[in-house]
This record gives sequence, structure tokens and C-alpha cells, in this order.
Amino acid sequence: MTNRAPSEQPQKSEDGGWPQRLGRISTAVEAWRRRAEDPQPPEPQSSLATDSIEGLNVENLIWYSMCISSEHLDFALDAMRATSTMYPTAYMTVARTAFVAAVNTVWVLAPSSRQQRRERALELRADDLRAQVTSFRNMRIPKGVSEDARTEFVEQIRERQAHLQKVATTLGMKQDVTKIRFNQTNAIDWVAEHMHGVGNDLLIAGTQFVWRSGSAAAHAQYHFGIMRMDRSEAVREDSGSSVVRLRGDLETDVGPALAAATLTLSEAFRLYDLRRVRHDVSAGAV
Repeated sequence: MTNRAPSEQPQKSEDGGWPQRLGRISTAVEAWRRRAEDPQPPEPQSSLATDSIEGLNVENLIWYSMCISSEHLDFALDAMRATSTMYPTAYMTVARTAFVAAVNTVWVLAPSSRQQRRERALELRADDLRAQVTSFRNMRIPKGVSEDARTEFVEQIRERQAHLQKVATTLGMKQDVTKIRFNQTNAIDWVAEHMHGVGNDLLIAGTQFVWRSGSAAAHAQYHFGIMRMDRSEAVREDSGSSVVRLRGDLETDVGPALAAATLTLSEAFRLYDLRRVRHDVSAGAV
């Protein structure tokens, strides 16, 4: 029998390194959250302003993801301070959202080609609309309740898809936007190579591990706990069975997950600031 319970106090690394790192992360996150409260639009004729075309606002899409990422990082740090408890899986779930949102921003902003940035932004938007249609179309309606509201909502999304299809045609994309599926794992792998270099296998593998661990925790997958039993406390009972208390791990799980999200969001803000400001054309800006 397995019983997972949080430790009463946050786990600390022996050299105190992770608490110090969390302090630096907190400083960065606080600055990002202040920016989210007072956003500055891209300068006219800047790279980011020019990326957007009628029917596809690239800046809105990525700014939303950046705000979501910083919000989740801020929440995780606030929860640690307020509860003094290192929960086994909850922080991993929050860190996963922060990481994914930051990755998607970098994935859109990093390419040097404006065409590729637009196509990636459109892919994210198309996948979002497709997911909305699937969600509401498959939702069960209680007996006696009219389906008119659902039908109207789905029709509205279909109209947005039709408008997005026109944008895709303008960009020379031949895909049916209603069938576009965004591959999150491929985006994470691409961003890892962009940030760490194709040959840096250790950091790339570490980034992939953070993503997969966060997904396992977020989806309550049993193997997340089983793989960590050797770190946890086993208590033998009179019946002969054991109770295993799964403890949150700052050094091995939570710390790296928050650090990966922070590093990726830092790159997102770097790219955002680079493309948000108008540069001299002679400097080679795109």
C-alpha cells in the first residue's frame, strides 16, 4: 500500500544552493510580473509589429504565453513561502505550465525568418481553435437542455477557422487549418537545441526530462511516484505492508523544473525585447 504525503518542510540541498537559486529566480519573476501589469506595445515598424498581419496578431499570442509563464512561476514561489511545504507533485504541475508557455513563445519568436514566425504563430492559433471545437462538440448536454448555445459557440469558432484559413492562404500555407495539430514535444526539442546548441546533449536531455516529469505529475501518472520511491520514506506496518510517503524534492525535481521554466522565459523576454524595438535596417534586423 502506498500513501503519498508532502513533507512538513521544504527540502533543502546540503550546500544551500537551491534556496539561493530560488531567490534569484524570484527576483527575475517579480520583474517580469511588473512588466505584465504595465505592458508596452511593439514600436511601429519593429520586427514584432511587422510580424502581425490582418487576422493574425503574433504579439498578442506570445505576450499571453509570457504572462501565463510568469504568473505560474510567481504562484509557485508564493506557495513555497506561504506554506513552507514541498509538495510532491503540485509544484511540478505548475512548473510544467510555466515551461510550456515559455517554450511556445521562444518557438515562435526565435526563427530569423518572418515567414516562419508567422507560420508558427498560425499553427498555435489553429491548434487552439481545433481543441475548442473538439471540446465543445463532444461535451454532453443534460436532458432537457437546448443545444442551441453549444451549436452557436461551435459555429463562431468555425467562422474564426475560416478567417484563419484565409490568413494561411495569404501566407502560402496549403494546410487545412481545421486539421493542424501542434506537436508540443517537437517544439520543446527545437527550443532546447536553440538555447543550448545541437551538440549539448546533457542540457537537451535535461530539458526533455523536465518536460516529461512535469507531464507525468500533471496527469497524475503512477510512474511519477514509483520512480521516486527510493527517495521517499518507507514505513513498515504490523500487517507486513508498507506505507511510502512520497516527498517533494527541491534539488532533483522542483528546483530544476522551475529553473528550466525561468531560463526559457528569460530567453523569451530577450527575443521579445529584441523584436519589439525598431532597429536600423542597415543593422540587419528582420
